[in-house]
Amino acid sequence: MPGALGEAARRHPPELATFDRHGRRLDEVRFVPAYHRLMRLGLEGGYAALPWQGGPGGQVAHAALVYLMTQVEPGLCCPMTMTYAAVPALEAGADLAALWRPRLISGLYDPSTIAVGGKAGATLGMAMTEKQGGSDLRGSSTVAVRDGEDWRLTGHKWFCSAPMSDGFLTLARTDAGLSCFLVPRWLPDGSRNAIRLMRLKDKMGNRANASAEIEYEGAWAQMLGEEGQGSARSCGWCTTRGSTPPWHRRG
Repeated sequence: MPGALGEAARRHPPELATFDRHGRRLDEVRFVPAYHRLMRLGLEGGYAALPWQGGPGGQVAHAALVYLMTQVEPGLCCPMTMTYAAVPALEAGADLAALWRPRLISGLYDPSTIAVGGKAGATLGMAMTEKQGGSDLRGSSTVAVRDGEDWRLTGHKWFCSAPMSDGFLTLARTDAGLSCFLVPRWLPDGSRNAIRLMRLKDKMGNRANASAEIEYEGAWAQMLGEEGQGSARSCGWCTTRGSTPPWHRRG
């Protein structure tokens, strides 16, 4: 059964719905049912949750699930791995961790398009790579400006993997330097955040997973960690590996 679901997800890649029939912005990615069934199998099997729930052998179980899911459809490992990797990054922000961490490690899959506060399970993606910088995150030119206690981001991200995620860890520049932010797809009041999906990438592989170019147009964001310490504190893979993961690289 999982093998057939993987074939269906590959044969029918995701589609971008930019506007609804009345011309209003949607910025949503739509998938065939097979994709959602595989995401549910992986997340409810503990792919992103087991390592952080405190039980013995959680990281080993995660590694085994990565191996098994890759055999079925490697593209789905991208959103689930980013969700897994975001959990320790959230330790830099207590308030953000209180909202997001229980949902990231719930072992539940909820693809509904609503604010994270109304969901039992959530996923986090990453949006870092830019045209001028490639995998060199120091070249980021996205700008963050103060909006009360929070921030507004403006800029172009060349590669946003899993744009259907509930939020994104991303890098932007403040007066103090490159900083890490969490940008939710939906605002706390239920309205859409100003994250514009410009197009989906036409890729040779990893086609069951969506990858997009996006624009932040004054998108509301919350800082994660200390201002100016984004390259040191950010964002899952970037913290531990020193660069973006393979699926974030240009091309």
